[in-house]
Amino acid sequence: MEGATDNLVVSSEAPVPQSKKRRASENGVSPGDMKNGMTEKAKCIDESYFASYSDIELHRTMIEDTVRTNAYQQAIFQNMEDHIHGKVVVDVGCGTGILSMFCAQAGAKKVYAIDASKIAIHAKQLVEANGFSDVITVIQGKAEEVELPEKVDVVVSEWMGYMMLYECMLPSVLYIRDKWLKPGGKMYPERAMLYMALGEAQWITKYEEGTYDFWVSLNHVYNLDMSLLADHAVSRYKDVVHVHMVAQEDIVSLPTPVCDLDLMKVTTDDLHCISHSFNLSSMGSRRLNSMVLWFDVWFPGGLKLSTSPHNEDTHWQNTVLPLTTASVKQDTLVHGVIDITQDLSNHRCLNVDLKYSVDKGEEIVRCFKMDDNCNDNDF
Repeated sequence: MEGATDNLVVSSEAPVPQSKKRRASENGVSPGDMKNGMTEKAKCIDESYFASYSDIELHRTMIEDTVRTNAYQQAIFQNMEDHIHGKVVVDVGCGTGILSMFCAQAGAKKVYAIDASKIAIHAKQLVEANGFSDVITVIQGKAEEVELPEKVDVVVSEWMGYMMLYECMLPSVLYIRDKWLKPGGKMYPERAMLYMALGEAQWITKYEEGTYDFWVSLNHVYNLDMSLLADHAVSRYKDVVHVHMVAQEDIVSLPTPVCDLDLMKVTTDDLHCISHSFNLSSMGSRRLNSMVLWFDVWFPGGLKLSTSPHNEDTHWQNTVLPLTTASVKQDTLVHGVIDITQDLSNHRCLNVDLKYSVDKGEEIVRCFKMDDNCNDNDF
């Protein structure tokens, strides 16, 4: 597909039922995978993935996240004279095209808006309705497969998923950066950091108590002892990654950075395994029951978009890894290693392996898979 065309290739495939997971609208497969040929399974995963993001309601969720949308708008307009006005921009995973239209409003000479899902059809219609057809060219296709007619000055993308890295859209953005960004060009955002901290998530405690009460109460209702399932229910709950807001007062330690990505330099290989050794000291006497993760990104000029529990809520929320409940006091040391790797069976999912000790206690190993179920909880 040539980047200069306005024609969109429309698939006849019906979209799959929408899950509650966070979107990314581009292919997360590395250039090496594209060269060697994707497996049929990987193709099916991507087809289902892209189809799921044709749902307009999902894009509404993102746009009505004003922290997210206003940060991009402000970053674009704050730097419009130096970076956007009269420049060529590519928007990777454009969705409805709102970021592309922000760039057009800021005076971009040309914007190439790329999205692999059918939402690109609506993006083209919106571009026309807003009078930007002479500036914005919408391209429906995978980032690794599109051909642009020229190099670009700026790469704009809202690529972040839950826990920043979930759904693996960033490799597609890096592919566009390496192939199409001019020397000295700009990345929006240009830096990303993932953090972790100790947590006492109150809703975990409430769930445990409610689960025990339910299974034990059946003995009184039906004269049957079902309490054996209580431990199983709690254990299963604690094996799942949860995307959930954590209250500021439920953060039990100062945060530590898990990774700090310079988006002008980071490579796809750097993302295959992110490992961080941590030492976290608890604040006060609390019940430690979770590890909480969140991320920040920065744009040129220094503007920051944060998903921290200490800031206004975003649709990314926080990522919570349930731990074996332990009592901690002031300056109790929790130390260990966290490894975040791409899942081999589904390149859009993540494996999160956690090894940790509380003070001088024995090492505890927790292994989580971050998949489509990570946000399917309403606690």
